[in-house]
Amino acid sequence: MECSVAELMAVAMSHELRDDDFAAVGAASQIPVCALRLAQKTHAPNLWYLYGGSGAVNSKSKALVESAADYRNLFGAEYRAPLMDIIDFEFSGRFTLCFFGGMQIDQYGNVNMVCIGDYEKPVVRGPGTVGTVFTSSFRRVVLYVQHHNPRLFVPKVDFLSGPGFPQDAAIERYRPKFSEGPVSVVTPLAIMDFRTPDKRMRLRSVHPGHTVEEVQSQTGFELVVDGTVPKTPEPTAEELRIIREEIDTTGVLRRLIE
Repeated sequence: MECSVAELMAVAMSHELRDDDFAAVGAASQIPVCALRLAQKTHAPNLWYLYGGSGAVNSKSKALVESAADYRNLFGAEYRAPLMDIIDFEFSGRFTLCFFGGMQIDQYGNVNMVCIGDYEKPVVRGPGTVGTVFTSSFRRVVLYVQHHNPRLFVPKVDFLSGPGFPQDAAIERYRPKFSEGPVSVVTPLAIMDFRTPDKRMRLRSVHPGHTVEEVQSQTGFELVVDGTVPKTPEPTAEELRIIREEIDTTGVLRRLIE
């Protein structure tokens, strides 16, 4: 069964999830929400997740909506967490995993959601640091983006709004001992991780239909490549059935990425 790019990404992200995870997602999270619900229906039935601003815990909605604050996310939810509890979860390290995107991501997994260019006179002003400031309070972080090009993947972010592995001892010493930092980066072209001695981004797998050379040409820095890079496993027929019949019944992921 043929799958879309977004469905492939969702399945790959679901494989990052564990049965004992308490995960969180923010705005524009159709892909990671699909990943979370797929994991719950397959290998991680005891996983919990918080659906952003709605406060919904373990939403059972069969539609993937644009906003994390949409009231439809409360359909079938087991609990609605108030904002004060959400902030407490973020500060205290209760979340074991979170999904983040960014306007820029650099070779050490640092994220920028504030501005492109000089802070005082930016070329682009972003939504700000909401959520990303808690990056080090999550035990694991999965980065994901819906584009893959040299403007997004840069050698160094213009503004550090969410630390990956910043290579700055003054910043790194504030990372809690339980934090592993970013564990993977999922894009429409490939999956990367940071399993290198210096925590630089490594090419872990390339999606079907793409090549190592293509991924490198669309990345603004040199990726670490260890030997022959495998292809990202495609979704199984059962995974696609679950997504299309039980999670994304309106076909959002089939239209999300061209």
